[in-house]
Amino acid sequence: MKKKRMLAAALAFVSLFSLAGCWDAKEIQHISYVTAIGIDYEKNRFIVYAQMLDFTSVAKQEGGKPSEVAHVWVSKTSGISLNEAIDKLYRSAQQLFYYSHINAIIYSENALRNAGDALFDLTNRYREIRYTKWAFGSRAPMEQLLSTTPFFNESPLSSVLHEPKESYRQNSYIMPLQFQRFISYYYEKGKTSYLPTLALNRSTWKDNRKKHTLLEVNGSFFMDHQGKMKGFLSHEDLIGLRWFNPDTVRTPLFLSKNGKFAATIVLRKPKVSIEPVKDGGKLTFRVHIRLTGSVNELGQTIAEAELQELAQKQVIKEIKDTYANGLKHQIDLYQLGYALYLHDPATWKTYFGPKQAFPLQADSLEPLTVTVTIENTGKYHLRK
Repeated sequence: MKKKRMLAAALAFVSLFSLAGCWDAKEIQHISYVTAIGIDYEKNRFIVYAQMLDFTSVAKQEGGKPSEVAHVWVSKTSGISLNEAIDKLYRSAQQLFYYSHINAIIYSENALRNAGDALFDLTNRYREIRYTKWAFGSRAPMEQLLSTTPFFNESPLSSVLHEPKESYRQNSYIMPLQFQRFISYYYEKGKTSYLPTLALNRSTWKDNRKKHTLLEVNGSFFMDHQGKMKGFLSHEDLIGLRWFNPDTVRTPLFLSKNGKFAATIVLRKPKVSIEPVKDGGKLTFRVHIRLTGSVNELGQTIAEAELQELAQKQVIKEIKDTYANGLKHQIDLYQLGYALYLHDPATWKTYFGPKQAFPLQADSLEPLTVTVTIENTGKYHLRK
């Protein structure tokens, strides 16, 4: 028995020399972490911007907020392909680059219009870049977008670029999009794909009376079901899009009566029903939307039934206005064609096929009905 124990101990000791251990591990301070990239396209060349952050601006600190402005490093390289442009980063690299921490990507309008599917190949194919990064478009200068910092000297990881869901939960207009969802829309037959667009807001906020630039989502780029870039629509142009999105968390509706402010109602989680109707050769879509919400602000004495009626009329107006804005660019904003494709692919091909003219008309969204239910009126009752 004693010999067996000694033999087992000897074998265990010898086996230690065969373990790989961590002899080739890299300390985190010896690695450069890329956190976001921007892609532009000019004169048949890709222009790539890479954002890196200083760890001291990312780590949580004791005693409150950071006392110094976060340091942001932004590179700019170009090449005939994305990989060539990124490869040029290594010429000036001081340490190993690591791409698994990229959680945002921005595409310029030129890139979306002219670069084709090659624009998405590298970020899909390269194993180190994850599918879950946030995807945006923009018309603003990439260097400024990637260099903009949020409030209180916090890390850019706390900005809309890296954390868009937080502001969307509070004010749901244009839903942020992760890359895998965008790609699924982009390649899905019959689907209109979109990219929220980032802009630079230089006018809203000041830091000690000095203007401070912040990021904001100011609209969206749209691509049709064939991947063709259709155009840009602003935040104001898309005011009715939120009523067709079942993922709308919380969004305000401002109501007027006799030209004066009447109330603010906060509405949540639309329930949308789209039914394609073919009558002879004419194609229409029967849409019904149900909304529930609460009264946040009351400007006039008004009964609940009248308030609900005002809300329903306002929602219908916003939906039709946004629909008309989409028609100007031949954009199927409300995914009506996709609803038809899921219901009847053969009929969809007849109207929305690659050789067909854009089929939607001003009266295609008929009939449209909206039901608004007020669940509560806040801490006060309605004034009657």
